[in-house]
Amino acid sequence: MDVRTSTQRRWLRSHVTSLLRTMTGEPVTADGDGDYPVRGATSQGWVRLRTGDPWGVHVFAYGARGVPARAAVLREINEQNAANLGTRVYWVDGLVVVDCFVFADAVTEETLTAVLGRVLHLADSIGPVLTALHGGSTFHSASSTSAA
Repeated sequence: MDVRTSTQRRWLRSHVTSLLRTMTGEPVTADGDGDYPVRGATSQGWVRLRTGDPWGVHVFAYGARGVPARAAVLREINEQNAANLGTRVYWVDGLVVVDCFVFADAVTEETLTAVLGRVLHLADSIGPVLTALHGGSTFHSASSTSAA
């Protein structure tokens, strides 16, 4: 790794940490994977830095876990993908994941707030529906308060 790459990596981490601190009004700490956890109403999300081509921020949330691989589940996920431009919804190993990528030069407080809100909202919407119809569970109960 050269000095330029190291400097860019430090800048991106500092920039995103500062934005998240401003957005939440609280100190921000990365988890063991280097991701910044964010909580939805029923989902669990993270903000992950991507410091390789392409550079940017990957925002993702788990809407549900333990959801069986059924055609009806995949149809619902496909409908969500068709209806929600800019985000992806997919199933992997029982997890229902919602994500979006923001290129580094577009990461501002406004864009990060919008993307994080969109990802968590979609995960909070689809998770309880899929678990009620097909089984599995959400990461947090709906009565819990959202920190994001």
